[in-house]
Amino acid sequence: MGYAIQGQGHNPRKWLAQESSDLAVRIPHLDEIPPQAILPLAKLVADGESDARKLALALDIDKAQLAEYLNALCEFKFAEESWNGYKATSAGEHAFEAVGQRMVARELFEVKARLQQLEQLRRHLNGS
Repeated sequence: MGYAIQGQGHNPRKWLAQESSDLAVRIPHLDEIPPQAILPLAKLVADGESDARKLALALDIDKAQLAEYLNALCEFKFAEESWNGYKATSAGEHAFEAVGQRMVARELFEVKARLQQLEQLRRHLNGS
């Protein structure tokens, strides 16, 4: 029939890696941090300074894994240690803004594709 609707599903590890790799041309070292490190960076950009315990709880990330992400973020100057834990740097804010814009564009593309599938199905069901 050709009208099957399939959810794309989100694989953050895959699309974060892809976006980081694509943006590495514009943002130095972005491809050198683990793609999942964007998640704690996003939290730091959105909420400001935070300690590792709060980040681990908020993101449901293992503390050892989070430590790896934070170390990478700090090594490449996307974040830095502060009195209260960690905070995003201006480079980190810029990197997250670029990744965020790409994420929104990707999501809009996927939503539009899903809407087209639903419209096709509706037309088929209505016999037009």
